Amino acid sequence: MTESADTLELFNDCRSDLGEGPWWDETSHHLMWLDLFEGKIHTLDLSGACEAGAVRTIVTGQHIGVFALRERGGLLVAAQDGLGTADFARDGFELRVPINATEPDMRSNDGACDALGRLWFGTMAYDQTPGRGTVYRVDPDFSVTPILHGVTTSNGMGWSPDGRRFYHADTGTGEIKVYDFDLAQGTIGNGRVIYTAPPSAGSPDGLTVDAEGDLWVAMWGGGAVLRLGDDGVLKETLAIPATYVTSVTFGGADLRDLFITTARRPLSAAQLTAQPHAGSIFRCRPGVAGQRQYRFAG
Repeated sequence: MTESADTLELFNDCRSDLGEGPWWDETSHHLMWLDLFEGKIHTLDLSGACEAGAVRTIVTGQHIGVFALRERGGLLVAAQDGLGTADFARDGFELRVPINATEPDMRSNDGACDALGRLWFGTMAYDQTPGRGTVYRVDPDFSVTPILHGVTTSNGMGWSPDGRRFYHADTGTGEIKVYDFDLAQGTIGNGRVIYTAPPSAGSPDGLTVDAEGDLWVAMWGGGAVLRLGDDGVLKETLAIPATYVTSVTFGGADLRDLFITTARRPLSAAQLTAQPHAGSIFRCRPGVAGQRQYRFAG
């Protein structure tokens, strides 16, 4: 039995509709996450500076795909209509760059910032029509460049510790691809599939890459987090007591806590009775450290 399986615990019984996008702020020791269709971003103070369990929330009024902390303060948010900013000092969302405004059947989805502080995020059709999605790069001046077309359900993204490889999960196809990555140019190339989920395993959703280069992948519909080598070979399966596992991130003072978000949607009433903590956040210590999350440089 691995350490991760031994130490899995219910960390925060928030029971989100569709919890996603966990972010560990190593400066403030806050854990942040979003509730996608509720349009909410939550932050939980784990520094001891406020009452234990106290959560603050931004209500954006938009379906949210991903957010990132900004170097200048506040948040960059990829939402239903496009890119905008938000702040925990007030509710709301200020649209800065329309992306999907002319295509109401599309929305933004998951993403991450690279080592130069550029946000990479994807889009998808609400009905998950194959090939409708795009992966974009957002530079610090808020310019947006399409990088990858023909994606179905663009999801988790991450980089190898040496910054030379970019990983991308497509939930719609069940695949994880790796690309050669040029940090200076902000480009990818030579894409190849390293993992295809078997039907019984669910489909890859959010992911993170640890300090040793392994991928930790949330399996939507699979009730598990997988640990894959950088070649896609399965090393470990961590069972989660929720069918719809959405994303993962490393955090804690030593970056050795793995936080795991889950969803209640689309479970039936009977399934929710059997999975009362679906939508909540779980935590384990898998015996490896993660990489810090880069902030958006704009």
